[in-house]
Amino acid sequence: MHDLIVIGGGVAGLFLAANLPDRQVLILDHAKTVGSKLLITGGGSANITNDLSSRELLVHFSTKAMRNFLAPSLLSFTPSDLMNWFEDRGVELIVRADGHVFPSSLDARTIRTALISHVNSDIRTDCTVTGIIKDEESFTIHTSDRSFTTRFVCLATGGMSCPATGSDGSGYTLAKALGHTIAPPKPALTPIITNEKTAHLSGISLSDVSVTHKRSTTLGDLLFTHDGLSGPVILNLSRAVAKGDAVTISVLDSATLEENLLTFPQKRISTIIKTLGVPASFAKEICERSSLDSARNAGTLRKEERKLLCRTAGALSFEVKATKGFKQAMVTSGGVELSEVDRKTMESRVTPGLFFCGEVLDYDGESGGYNIQAACSTAYLAAEAIRKKIDSGRQSMTQNKEPKGSLSVDI
Repeated sequence: MHDLIVIGGGVAGLFLAANLPDRQVLILDHAKTVGSKLLITGGGSANITNDLSSRELLVHFSTKAMRNFLAPSLLSFTPSDLMNWFEDRGVELIVRADGHVFPSSLDARTIRTALISHVNSDIRTDCTVTGIIKDEESFTIHTSDRSFTTRFVCLATGGMSCPATGSDGSGYTLAKALGHTIAPPKPALTPIITNEKTAHLSGISLSDVSVTHKRSTTLGDLLFTHDGLSGPVILNLSRAVAKGDAVTISVLDSATLEENLLTFPQKRISTIIKTLGVPASFAKEICERSSLDSARNAGTLRKEERKLLCRTAGALSFEVKATKGFKQAMVTSGGVELSEVDRKTMESRVTPGLFFCGEVLDYDGESGGYNIQAACSTAYLAAEAIRKKIDSGRQSMTQNKEPKGSLSVDI
C-alpha cells in the first residue's frame, strides 16, 4: 500500500511529491509526460513567482474568499521560500525589475528538470484514473490498466486551461464523485477577441496603459493581436469580461495631448501623438477613430475636432466578441469549492484523507508568477499535513504491536 497517491503531474503534484522524498508516493498522470504546462508558462521561460512578501502577493488574487483561503499556505511557504527551495537545489534564478522571477536560463525546462529530479517517487504517465473508492482507512484507485491502494490521495489535476497539456477538467469529476462541489469553471488569463478589426495593429505593444472594464480600471502592458487584445493587463481582466462588454484603453492623457496640440500648431497630428510615446501605426488608428487625417497640422483643427481627438486618445473603446477560451487560457477560474477544504492542511472537509493542491481549487491569480507560487505553497502545506498523518499512523501501528505491559523509554 502506498502512503500517498498524487493524481496529476503538474507543478503542484511534482512539488508535493518532491517535499515527501522519504515516503511511499506514487504520481499518476494521464498525459504522456509530466510538467507539460510548465513548459509554456512565462512564454516558455517559467515565471515561477514574484519577489513580493506573501501579504503583497495575496492582493493579486481577486476575491476575499481566495485571499483568505490562500493566506495560511502563502504565509507558511513564501515567495522567498520558493526561491530558496530551487536555489538550494542548484537552480540559479533572476529577478526582473518588475519583480517577476525566472530561472537564469530563461528556459522552463530547467524548472521541470529540477522538480522531476527531486521527486523520489514512481511516476506513471499515460495512466487514466477511472474511479476512486474510499474505504474505511484507505482508498482504492482504479486506472485504465490496474488498481492501487493508498492511505491518502491528493488531487493535483489542474483545471481546464491549455487542455493540450493534460488539464482537461477530469479532476473535477473525481472530486465531485467524492462529495465535493465544483464552482463552474471559466477560462482566465486568456486573450480577448474584439468586434473591431485589429489585424492592422497586430504586434503593437503599449506599456503602462490604463484599461477600464465596467467600473474597474487597471494599469499594465497591452498587446494587439490579429483578432483582438492581449498582454498582462488584458489577461488579468479576462475572467470578468462577457460578450458585448466594452474595454476602454486610455492611450494618452487627454489634457496632455490637448496641451501639445495647442503648443505645436505647425506639427502634424500624428507626429505629436508619436512624440508622446505612441507607435506611428497606432497614432493613425486614433486619428481614424476621430475621423481625422493624421497628416493634418494641429493648428488646422477646429475646437470640436481637437476635443474629439483628445477624448478618443483618452478612451479608445473595444467591444468584446469573446475570449480565446480554455484553449489559450493560462489558468482556470472555478474549481473545487474552497469552503469544503481545510485551508491550513489542504485536506477535504468532506472526505477525510483526500487532499487538494494547485489549480483544481477555486482560486486564480493574476499574470506574474502568482499562480505557480500558489500551486507550490498549497502543495507544500499539503505535504506537511500528509507527513504528520503518515508518521502518526506509523507510530500508532508500532504502539499497537507492542506487547501488553511493555514500557517504551526514550533515552
